Parts: sequence; C-alpha cells; structure tokens
Amino acid sequence: MKHVRALLLGGSTIADQVDASGKRRRTDLAEYIRSMHEFDGNIEISIVAREDIAAGYDMQIPDVLEIVREVRKAIDEDQADGVVIVMGTDCMEEAAFAFETLLQTDVPVVVTGAMRVATARGAEGSANLLNAIRAAASDALSGLGVVVILNEWIHSALYVQKLHPSNCAAFGSEFPIGMVAEGDVSIRTRPIRRKMPWINIKTGIKDVLLQICYLGMNAKVFDHIEEDGYAGIVVGGTGGCDIAKPVFEKLDALHEKYGDKLPIVVGTRIGKGEPFMVTYGDYKGSPSYFDKAGYLKTGQLDCLKARMLLILLLMSECTPEQIRESFHMYSRTRLGF
Repeated sequence: MKHVRALLLGGSTIADQVDASGKRRRTDLAEYIRSMHEFDGNIEISIVAREDIAAGYDMQIPDVLEIVREVRKAIDEDQADGVVIVMGTDCMEEAAFAFETLLQTDVPVVVTGAMRVATARGAEGSANLLNAIRAAASDALSGLGVVVILNEWIHSALYVQKLHPSNCAAFGSEFPIGMVAEGDVSIRTRPIRRKMPWINIKTGIKDVLLQICYLGMNAKVFDHIEEDGYAGIVVGGTGGCDIAKPVFEKLDALHEKYGDKLPIVVGTRIGKGEPFMVTYGDYKGSPSYFDKAGYLKTGQLDCLKARMLLILLLMSECTPEQIRESFHMYSRTRLGF
C-alpha cells in the first residue's frame, strides 16, 4: 500500500465550475478524490486542503515557501511515499522549478492542474489528477525530482514550459521524460539533477528584475535599479543572446558600479536553446562578450527559471562564488558537450 499526499491549493482551474451566466464556484476536490475508485486499494490518499495558499496568477514567493513546507511535512513527518500538488497553471513552470530547487528530494513529487474548468466540454482535469496520483505512487518516479504531469506527459520541473494559454497540451519541454499510458508510468529518460546544498532560505524576499529585449529597446528600465530595490537582473537577449548597444552599455555601467553586489544574468528571450558562445564571434553585446566580462549565463535555463534560481540564491545569502557555481551547473561546459 502506497501513501500519497494530495495537497490542494487555491487558484486552480481544475476545481472551477462556471455556469451559463458566467458565475464561478469551486468544486470540492477533496470529496472528488475520495470518490475515485480506480486505485483498487493499492493507494492510500491523504488530503490537505490549503485554499488559503494562492497558487494561480497571483502566486507569490511566500506561497512557494509555504507549499515547500507542506511537502516536507508530508514526506518527513507523515511518511508519504509520494506527493501531488494541485495548483493553477499560470505560474506552474516557475513554481515547479522552485519546488525542485528547494526540496531536493528523491520522493516522487508531482505537480498537476488543468487547462479547462470542470464544467467545460472536454475538461481534462480529472484525468490529470488520476494520472498524477498514480505516478506519485510509482517507484518509477523515485529519484527523478519534481515533475509536472498534464495531458499524460511527464515533464521535469527543470525544463517544463507553458506554451499555450488554453490548449490541453499547453505544457511541454524539449525532452519529456515519460508519460502515463493506460495508468502505467513509462519513463524514457532521466534528467540531470543539480544539488545545491547552499540553498537554504535565510532572509526575506529579494526582487529580481526580468527584462526581455526587443526591437528598438532603450535602457530606461534600468535607470532606477537601486531605488526600485532590485537585488539582481536577468536579461533575455534576442536570438542567441545578443543585446543592443543602449542596453549593454547600461548593463556594463551597472556591472562596473555594483559588481557581485548586483548579479546580472544574461540569456536568450526565446525560451528554448542556450546562449551562443562562438557562432557569431566576439563583439560588444554578444554572448562571448558578456562571458568574458564576467556576467552570469542562464545556460540551459529559460529566463523565468533563471530569475527564480537567482531569487532563491539571494534569499539564501549565498556567496558570489556559490551563485556563479549554481548557474555554471546549467552550462554546457559543466555537462561536457
């Protein structure tokens, strides 16, 4: 008998019902889970409902930390064999990455939700929930870290992205690690997980600016970094991580003024792939230029996840060396290719 803890959070579309007039009400997910008959006595499900935790579009860092505390309690105190986190999908990719970075557990932790409200035609929430519970009880997920399961696909929290605002196949990654097929968990590849024992939250929220570059961009957004209270910056350059002159000149000025006191991470705005290093040579504003100047690089992370990683590192009061090592773990040189 496997014990799976279901953590039900506020802000999740999976629990929404909308009538013909547009009025919205919440489904009793706990009661629905208790009524599931597909487990044949092989899975014992315990439920913790935390509707007070915002896990939708208005999710904040304290909500992430509270969810992590609930998961740790389920694993360490209540001896859960697996945990399912049911939440909204708006911030799911960032939250799941934070869960993986903070938890560092080998116990299966599955994040799921739904793209359609429960009353919509073709609502997929119940199937996602069923697959998530089955997967959390499976030994196949042990040691894989936090995963996201929607539309039968299993994605590592390290690489999952929301690619569409409404489609049931909205979540994807360049290499899904498996799928749930006919109730069985099928794992096809295992992600490389990064251990960062120096991440241990010690201080309050650290705000990090995420700025995507665009055609015709000026650098005004960076004029009041210190006054606005930012502790770091992540910049998504165009293409393979090219950053136009007005912006790189401003970044250079900030880098020279603050050094390691204001970490600056550069990457590509595209969301897939990695910053180029040699393809277009070495010129001002190129990835090679930023690398030689000592900037941090997103590496395999998209900019959303790079921002989340930097926030957690800063809240852990990590040294500049630990911050650099953490981002280096996601670079291609670290993996040997």
